[in-house]
Amino acid sequence: MVYTKLINMKRFRFLFSVLMIMMALLFNFCKTDDNPVTVEREKYAWVSGDMDSTGYGQIFFSADGGENWVRQGEGSQSLLEVDIHDIWAVDEQTVWAVGSRNTILKTVDGGNNWVQVQAPANNPSTMLVSICIINRTTILISGSGGSVYRSTDNGNTWTMFDQAFFHNAMMKGIWAITPQKVYVVGGYGSTYPQRGFIGVTSDGGATWDSVSSPGDYNRNQWIGVTASQNTIVVYGVKSHYMASADGGTTWKNDSLGAGGGGGGADINHLVMVSPEIWWGAFDMGQVCLTNDGGSSWVSQLEDQGGAYMFGIDAWNSRFALAIAKGAVWPKYGRIMKTVDGGTNWEIKKSYRAFLTKVTFIKQ
Repeated sequence: MVYTKLINMKRFRFLFSVLMIMMALLFNFCKTDDNPVTVEREKYAWVSGDMDSTGYGQIFFSADGGENWVRQGEGSQSLLEVDIHDIWAVDEQTVWAVGSRNTILKTVDGGNNWVQVQAPANNPSTMLVSICIINRTTILISGSGGSVYRSTDNGNTWTMFDQAFFHNAMMKGIWAITPQKVYVVGGYGSTYPQRGFIGVTSDGGATWDSVSSPGDYNRNQWIGVTASQNTIVVYGVKSHYMASADGGTTWKNDSLGAGGGGGGADINHLVMVSPEIWWGAFDMGQVCLTNDGGSSWVSQLEDQGGAYMFGIDAWNSRFALAIAKGAVWPKYGRIMKTVDGGTNWEIKKSYRAFLTKVTFIKQ
């Protein structure tokens, strides 16, 4: 009897081990590039926008890769009389946004409910225009008046850095390379375009340095900054940008001329899929793509009625969503989609109010 029990126990352990191996193999299989879950994540997107005639800031959501859009937050007190300027999706449930009136917004249920997060300064005249999140819980925000905020605990507490270092000016872009290394860019001065400013910290904001660009490229106002791995790109007005391939040690100036797209149009937004693949949204209804780290650009010129291409996000060199923001009255915003590298663009939604930025899931 004891011997039979031992045999049965061994059989049970053997079958249990086989079952665990099968489950592990199945789990690893599901993590491949063809994973349906990954495909589903690529379908999630959010778009931000200014107040419309209802008086509420706009947030639109798509669960099918930008084919169809539903509005979120309309009627929510947190979005009342708020222009939403930037948006960042951490995952399917957690999304952050920033805007006018020093507003920081967050949802933890995919957008069914949006709540305001208390900003570190009680200054409703502050306009927050850029947000970047790294490691899910470290949040960086920049805006007007030299406002630069940082939270390392998912927005529970905040640090506000010295506004004087940022010339008390509009800091239009912020990007974290690591939780410790952060770039902030913008413009200052009374001329137009304003003089560009680049600030960087390597210790989480304990100390800051300014970056002097080669050939005084800082004579051009900067609009944003982004990075992929060790490649950093700062971009701005008149199709100018400068890039570093070594983590910010050395920089190279560049711009897009008429032959490479851009043609002197401001680069309003730039995203990097990899160190080689960049998508740029420009004035004059233009979107440009480079597959070789800026050595050459493919320009997609769309008849957008003088619209600014104001925001863009992409999963790869073929699939991207872009935001067109009307430059003429009446106000309008358009959500556009390409699945063939920009050869063809489709308008997926048009709305009678300004739209600003678009985000896929970032983590």
